[in-house]
Amino acid sequence: MAEHAEALKKELDVLRAEKLKKEQAAFVIEEQVKLLRRSLFGYSSESRAEASDRPRERSQEDAMLFAQAAFPAPDPANDNKSKGKAKGRELESKVIIHEMSDEELKAESDSRGLDGAWIDTGLVDQSVKIQIIERSYVKEIHQKRKYKFKPTDSESTEKDLIVTAAGGAELIPGMNYTTEFVASVVADKYISHVPLERQLREMESLGLRGMRNSTLSKLCALAAASLEPIAEDVLKEDLLPSELALHLDETPWKVQNKHEGDGYMWTISNHRGSYYFFAPTRSAELMSKKLAPFNGPVVTDGFVSYDTHLDTSKNPHAYCWAHARREFLPLESHDPTVKPILDLIDRLFEYERAAKDFEDLGQIRAEKSKSVLEELRLLLYQEHPKSRDESQKRKAIEYCLKRWSGLTLFADDTRIPLSNNEAERTIRHAVMGRKNYYGSGSHTGAQTAATLFTVIESCKKNEVDPRTFILMSLQKVARREPLETPLAFARRTRSSQNAH
Repeated sequence: MAEHAEALKKELDVLRAEKLKKEQAAFVIEEQVKLLRRSLFGYSSESRAEASDRPRERSQEDAMLFAQAAFPAPDPANDNKSKGKAKGRELESKVIIHEMSDEELKAESDSRGLDGAWIDTGLVDQSVKIQIIERSYVKEIHQKRKYKFKPTDSESTEKDLIVTAAGGAELIPGMNYTTEFVASVVADKYISHVPLERQLREMESLGLRGMRNSTLSKLCALAAASLEPIAEDVLKEDLLPSELALHLDETPWKVQNKHEGDGYMWTISNHRGSYYFFAPTRSAELMSKKLAPFNGPVVTDGFVSYDTHLDTSKNPHAYCWAHARREFLPLESHDPTVKPILDLIDRLFEYERAAKDFEDLGQIRAEKSKSVLEELRLLLYQEHPKSRDESQKRKAIEYCLKRWSGLTLFADDTRIPLSNNEAERTIRHAVMGRKNYYGSGSHTGAQTAATLFTVIESCKKNEVDPRTFILMSLQKVARREPLETPLAFARRTRSSQNAH
């Protein structure tokens, strides 16, 4: 037994040593791969094959290689991979030339014991460094000169005429904050989800002291009131005239005011834009009123209020297969009879992804999706009596069968997508805001958030930088110029670019 225990101890020591060796290898393997790439490809690079660089120690070479590989500079080529994402402003760049003075070159020769002259090869050792210029606040004191008219006739009895020089464009005449400042506060809160209290601390650290949370809140409300025509036009001019389906969803919205109850942030969206509005109730009756002029199909989850108010309207009401699939997912790990159901639903999504255009989509749905739907329906009917009452499987099956006409509506109408994921992605922005600044202080503040969410998300849908668009729109308001929706702005600017 003693010999056996000793053998086991040695075997355990060996296993521990191997484990430690593997753990250590995990830390250095990335650096080793980089060094291997450098040794294989680095010295044969055409751009640096004949470079006359001062020799470095191996450790310096390794450190330089690791720094360049671990912290790569932003690659403009990656912009082509960001389809569907809002494009921001172009990054300013400049070239800084580092040269050696004659004294430094002479000292280099002396240290090496060389007699001769150094000649510029024209080659460079280039690296990209990303610099940051910290945000700063500047107090501008605007003094508008006044001018008194002096007539040539000194005996004139008319009243004195005084004119004042025009100042910069302002959202409200005489306000103490520039349009750029207002746009920055709005963008930080409603795009980056930075609460106003956190903004106040940053302003104070940068020298802008004495600001109040209530002041920043009023600036956001002013911006929302200024941009509200854009939000309404997103609904009336971009979404309701759309030929494709509209996606509907809602999420709870916290209201901090104890005298006003919590409510819900609702959204109507498709690829043309996103429209948000706040309501103290979850009744879809409000949604049906917003959709009154719309004749196309709508896609929702299985919320019963949608059934009550939309099924009696003129809009074809489609349901989301992602929500139906979600009902079965928790059962797959312990109920093998659920797997065939999920496989058939997944096959529907595979067919959708294979379509190249709407014509191809219609053909795929007619030839493939409909047969899968029939097979799935038969399977659901077969499994229904086998499931226990009140079980999750019974609820999941009944969820599908009860909404079967709405779930299968997509098969004959290419305007209808297979899921309501469009609305799920749209509502996510409001959810992130709710988590960061805990909703709104009042119902009015919630509507402020809804207006600004509408502008921001509609910018994203049309690949327009929301920060730039908000500032541009507020400047138009200050100059009393007409506003346009992100969709209209994107069409106008891109048609102009194509013309050039």
